[in-house]
Amino acid sequence: MRVSSFLRRCADVPLALGAAALVPWTVGIASQLPDHAVARHWNTAWAGLDVAITLGLALTAWLGRRRDPRVALAATATATLMCADAWFDVCTSAAGASFAVALAEGGVELVFAAGCLAVGLRARARQGMLSARRS
Repeated sequence: MRVSSFLRRCADVPLALGAAALVPWTVGIASQLPDHAVARHWNTAWAGLDVAITLGLALTAWLGRRRDPRVALAATATATLMCADAWFDVCTSAAGASFAVALAEGGVELVFAAGCLAVGLRARARQGMLSARRS
């Protein structure tokens, strides 16, 4: 058996163990953390996330324009950031108009995240077609 084949098969074991370990951790967090908290540097955290999303969208657009296969990685990472941003926007918003605005903004972010995933999937499909032609 080749080393790379062995490593590929064994790489999922720690990931599965990590997923299993996160179940009780998540239950603990959900049941023990307070329902509200004061955070230092709140504005920096949100601005940093938005900068990461902006850079991810720009990188995805640039790599996509160049038909670079790495666009799939950038698109997936950007979509993930956008989904997390939408989730936290909704979960941390106050009731009423603030919540409605967060839902609307989250919906827009999810549409962009879906667009990123579509770009990534299209790039992977294109890469697969190129590989098939070379064989």
